Amino acid sequence: MQRRIKRKSGFKKFIAFCGVAVVIGIGSFFLYSKHLSAKNVQTEGVQYLKEKTIHTEHKAAENQTVETKRPTANIVRNKDIDQYLKRVHFNGTAFIVKNGRVIINKGYGFANINDRIKNNPNTVYYIGSVTKPVVATAVMQLQQQGKININDPLSKYLPSFPNANKIKIFNLLTHTSGIGKHLETKVKLSPNKLVKRIGFDSEFLKFQPGTQFDYNDANYSVLGYLVEKISGEPLHEYIKEHIFKPAGMNQSGFGSQLKNEMYPSTGYKILSGLSYKPIMPDFSQIFGCGDIYMTAEDLYKFDRALASGKLISKQSYQQMMTPYKHHYGFGWYVNRPGWYMKPTNFSNHGVLSGWNAMNGYQKDGSEYVVLLSNIQNNIKNLGLLNKTIYAKLDKTDLPQNQHIHP
Repeated sequence: MQRRIKRKSGFKKFIAFCGVAVVIGIGSFFLYSKHLSAKNVQTEGVQYLKEKTIHTEHKAAENQTVETKRPTANIVRNKDIDQYLKRVHFNGTAFIVKNGRVIINKGYGFANINDRIKNNPNTVYYIGSVTKPVVATAVMQLQQQGKININDPLSKYLPSFPNANKIKIFNLLTHTSGIGKHLETKVKLSPNKLVKRIGFDSEFLKFQPGTQFDYNDANYSVLGYLVEKISGEPLHEYIKEHIFKPAGMNQSGFGSQLKNEMYPSTGYKILSGLSYKPIMPDFSQIFGCGDIYMTAEDLYKFDRALASGKLISKQSYQQMMTPYKHHYGFGWYVNRPGWYMKPTNFSNHGVLSGWNAMNGYQKDGSEYVVLLSNIQNNIKNLGLLNKTIYAKLDKTDLPQNQHIHP
């Protein structure tokens, strides 16, 4: 009997102990959960604050980026010229200077018609044959260094080129070489292969070198190759370092890099009132003669650097600007009829599928007119447009038949 009582008493104590243990366990779990919950809330709060801070900083960075991407503001100090460019539907950027003061630096029309992106002072355009005076400048720099002489025969530097002993470097610079014209296609070529193709087309010269003028891109592709061969640098690198850099041309480049610029332009032609994108040759096919792009202001900077002696000496500049045949010097027309108002005027013109460039200035540096357009043919005569702008700068009336009418 006593055993049963003892067993009963022990069992009750065991039950009581288990009950206390359960209560203590539940209480501890509740307290731990509460602590864990508070900790999670605190962690989540910190994470939220971090995310909010990062988001705020990112937003501020975005705003700052947008701020730095804003183009240069348009400048208009001659309303007559501004209204005239609008009336004739000029589509591009105009940079016009008179007596050291910027008169116009403004974008007109659209850089991209489909996306309705407007042209602005920082829009970049292909300049076509206006590339040629840049390459001619490189040649004159190398002559100043004693590395080439423009009166040397081509055979001194390219002995395997057909008829090279008859052709002088001077003939290439002035388009009086008589070499064959190269068909510019979409096939990618190295400069060496391009020159070989040109050589193949020049087995028989079209005329005795120096006797006739024949404007030919091939002349300047050969000159570009010579610059590479003689300087030991790729042509584009040479131009960047020895022309763009000293002239302060920070918005200029080559070939397909244009699409990576902040404000690229798309080139168009007009047919039956509708715009379309014409077929382009591969840029390797217009090496040295048409593969440069830049802003209108950068082209003005090139003109200024050239005229002021930053790029070549006075003697070299005089050689470059002395016309030989057809009013043409080295990459420049001198007093080309229909393009200027008063002597002496230097100018050049470039066209690339969808783009049109007109560049010129007065010998005394009093007036500069740069017109870069990304519609190749909406204005029939960019040279006459150029002349009209000079007339307006000088407040001179042109004959009625020399005006471009909208």
